[in-house]
Amino acid sequence: MHVIWGYIANAMGIRSMGTILRSKYEFGWDVLEGIIRGKSSIDSPAGFSIRSADEADRFIQGYGYDLENPIEKAEILGNLHEAIGFVRKHFMQPENPDGLKIEIPRKILELTDLRDLILMASMYFPGQNDDTQGQLLKNWSCSLLKVMHTIAHVDKDLRAPHFADIQRQIFDRFYKLVHRDSDGKLFMGEKDDDLQRVDLIAFETKPKKSRASIILKLLHKPENVAEDIFDRVGIRFVTPTPLGALRVTKYLRDKMIVLPPNIKPSRSRNTLVDLDDFKMKATDFLSKVDRGELDEAGLIELLERAAHPPAVNPENPHSSEFYRAIQFTCRQLIKLRNPLYEDLKELKGLAKTKTLDGEIMKPIERIDLKHIQREVRFFYPFEVQIVDQKSSEENEKGRSAHSEYKRSQVQTAMHRVMGNLMNAAR
Repeated sequence: MHVIWGYIANAMGIRSMGTILRSKYEFGWDVLEGIIRGKSSIDSPAGFSIRSADEADRFIQGYGYDLENPIEKAEILGNLHEAIGFVRKHFMQPENPDGLKIEIPRKILELTDLRDLILMASMYFPGQNDDTQGQLLKNWSCSLLKVMHTIAHVDKDLRAPHFADIQRQIFDRFYKLVHRDSDGKLFMGEKDDDLQRVDLIAFETKPKKSRASIILKLLHKPENVAEDIFDRVGIRFVTPTPLGALRVTKYLRDKMIVLPPNIKPSRSRNTLVDLDDFKMKATDFLSKVDRGELDEAGLIELLERAAHPPAVNPENPHSSEFYRAIQFTCRQLIKLRNPLYEDLKELKGLAKTKTLDGEIMKPIERIDLKHIQREVRFFYPFEVQIVDQKSSEENEKGRSAHSEYKRSQVQTAMHRVMGNLMNAAR
């Protein structure tokens, strides 16, 4: 009997040691993929590994929310309801004819506690089994948490309330350079007879993106954070020819509206002009000008022919191979006055001239204006697109129409967010 108990104890010890070692050295490969390799959590096929409401609480606190705070709890539930509405509109039929023909489980719709959603994503919700219904709850909770994560980042962008001022400061620098001459023709320059004048077909500024557009864009981006949307502020030039597009770029640089140090290199795209070939030929043509072998008319004719499109291999999977444009992202230092500073300064001044109750004076006297910024300053990105008239028409009406771009974007976001639910809908 003692021998039998010895074997049992030994076996239990081995299992216990195995559990300890596993807890120490089982890394969770999906976690390492996300943290070390930089794989987006939106693309993770695995759910959470949270086994209890207490663990879910710690996760939510680590994320930054406090469920004991009624305002934050209401905000989280609001994000859940918005996520459900967003998925219905963009990823499900009948709102999206290309969406999934599938229903959201009632248990998901009736949730009032985010911890339950996280437990469902972990397969540890009470009564949840590893069956078809249990897997369905897991897949739905994972999808909604991805959208909620994106909504949280959109809402916590501190620059968002100042968007109108940001837009105005950036656009104003461009508006000052774009005019119409006495014949009503649009041009970029300081006056009609500006020697550096560049004729334009159109000049447009991008309207504010809708909330749904921002969320959708983030859901198809690996970074998935609001700071990484670079085209909320956009400017578009249409020129008569590709050579004009290059001249617009030069003019913006010459007038210090666009500064190379503030360009975000990874965001520059050119599918309009083969720069290597153009540079080689333009250098030769300008040498002929220096030698008196070419006048301006002859130079323009040669440069127009040299400004041909390159072989296109778009990095953006949603862009058509036929899309032709110059695009780049620049950053501008935005300066916003802090109204709170002036209000507090006025309050302290008035307090000195009035006889106020001592209890009121104490907090006023404690206000130290040196701890309050008079002006808030930060860099903000804006996107410039320059295209010639022919390419603009082909981009809008041809095989690279914007509607097709948006449709492709929605499909990518749907596959990333809905994951295994794509199979359930077939």
